[in-house]
Amino acid sequence: MRTTLLLILLSSMLVACGGLSTRPSSPEQQALSKAERIQGLLTEAHGSLSPAKERMQLKAATLLLEEEQRHLAQQIINQLQPDLLPLRDYARYVEVSSELLIQRGEYQEARLLLETPRLLENLDTLSQTRQLTHALLRAEVFALLGSHIASAQQRIYINPLLNSKNQRSNREAIWNSLMYVSTADLLHYQKTSFGGEYQGWLELAVIAKDNQGDLEQQLAQLQSWQQQWQDHPANQELPGGLQLIKELAANRPQQVALLLPLTGKLAPFGKAVRDGFIAALYETRNRGGKVPNLKIYNTENHSDFMALYQQAITEGAEMIIGPLEKHRLSLLFDAGDLPVPTLGLNRITDYGDAPEQLFQFGLVPQDEASQVADIAFLENHRQALIIAPKGDWGDKVSQAFSERWEALGGKTIKRSLYTGQADYSNSLKDSLLLQESEDRSKRIRRLIGEPIEFLPRRRQDIDMVFMLARPQQARSLKPLLEYHYAGDLPIYGTSRLYAGYEDTRKDRDINGIRFTDMPWVLRKPSAMQQTINTEIKQSKQYQRMYALGIDSFQLHPRLRQLQETANSRVYGHTGRLKLNERNEIERQMLFARFKRNKATIIPTATETIDLILNDREGVTNDWEMAN
Repeated sequence: MRTTLLLILLSSMLVACGGLSTRPSSPEQQALSKAERIQGLLTEAHGSLSPAKERMQLKAATLLLEEEQRHLAQQIINQLQPDLLPLRDYARYVEVSSELLIQRGEYQEARLLLETPRLLENLDTLSQTRQLTHALLRAEVFALLGSHIASAQQRIYINPLLNSKNQRSNREAIWNSLMYVSTADLLHYQKTSFGGEYQGWLELAVIAKDNQGDLEQQLAQLQSWQQQWQDHPANQELPGGLQLIKELAANRPQQVALLLPLTGKLAPFGKAVRDGFIAALYETRNRGGKVPNLKIYNTENHSDFMALYQQAITEGAEMIIGPLEKHRLSLLFDAGDLPVPTLGLNRITDYGDAPEQLFQFGLVPQDEASQVADIAFLENHRQALIIAPKGDWGDKVSQAFSERWEALGGKTIKRSLYTGQADYSNSLKDSLLLQESEDRSKRIRRLIGEPIEFLPRRRQDIDMVFMLARPQQARSLKPLLEYHYAGDLPIYGTSRLYAGYEDTRKDRDINGIRFTDMPWVLRKPSAMQQTINTEIKQSKQYQRMYALGIDSFQLHPRLRQLQETANSRVYGHTGRLKLNERNEIERQMLFARFKRNKATIIPTATETIDLILNDREGVTNDWEMAN
């Protein structure tokens, strides 16, 4: 019966293509021919005995998957009995099934299937193509589960077996995975590795991540690595822009000017950025690294910002860092060509194109919103409820989430807007359609004329919540979601809902919420951070601004590296930093969850799945050849 239904569905597919043709020439006719092949395979399978029946069903499912007819492919896969397939065909069944699981976001289920004992214990008896495809799928699943070391290991193992084109993309994927691993973990794995290429990759990754503020130290370690690992695959083409380190060290700015507000209402923020920059400078100098001469200018003491900007250059600045304020940053847009590279510490997105030498680096929440959309989508959510405050900030950040979410294929079902604690409950109740549920109950009571047992039911067309809120707001909103029968929905947020320090008594109300935040806030405090917290009063409130200052120091000699190498990153305290086509520094943050009243880092999938989804291109499919 189920096979008959599938044949009817496929017939509908054929009719939709516009009829049959025995001499396909156009793409439409070729697609029709494939649909006919699928229908023929299923018809033949219907009258066949096992295992021939399962083999034909598997072929049909493979063709449907190629045509992105995933629902039909899944129906066929659900029908066949895989244990009846010989090993070679069983391996293909695992590949098709795991592909379908991955596309549904069921990554752990895909991993279990790929690690089934029957396949793993006999993998070496299969063709090299089958083994490669299996290893690449495992690497993909590991990366999507956040097991980046395991993903890198898989790829390192198969790298010699790939052709030159695929080796290059595979090396990029290895590097991408290793760059998600903390320096502490890289050092741990380095101590326990057994040498070989894997050891070389780990050592290179530590060099790339552990010397962000000291180009000379990084260059010395890199040259030593190249001498030791002359035949290593990564030595053919150093990843992540490392080939530019020597030039960057030789051409670093000799004098840098900080243009920041050091008096007035923004003084605490400007001073925190300044102190972070100086702390990073001193740390590098104390380790023997070269640092620029530094001059600091208070933007609040000058009514003419552009005159101050020119003064800094006249007094020897080869690079400007600042301003912090958007209205002063806009003056640099108006100035046209700038004489020196300038790292503005904010971002303007609606003021036209920036001058060529202007780079914008700010702690903008829009980057976090886009990252949350990526993570939620990879975790197989598709229909979002947004909870946001009324006003400019809520509008901009929720719009950034929605744009990325809908570009991925998700749908924003509803925006629940609030103004203050007084309207939290009503706005949530309306957005969850609880009033409609209650009204429906009242109508039924009137119709039957007697009391009925009734439990309100929230809307069922949402599967996740994106919450924009400050800590105190989040501590009220999450319990209200539970009260309004939405406690089963996963909640995602940005760094705005975390104070940046532990408060286990208050944060018990937001247990379970997942959110983005910077390494400086979420990771164990470094020696530099401990010094800042000890020596500077009120440092707790401005943690993120210190990190902005430190990363400004780390970025200032590396802008060319980010410009010239697409996959280059700076691994900063504010996040994983890259440069987009508009000369804006984008940050990828860590991901955390409130667990037992504390923010706990949880692994995230790779930054982009484009490489993962395409890196099997060129691995010959030997299905037809083998049969």
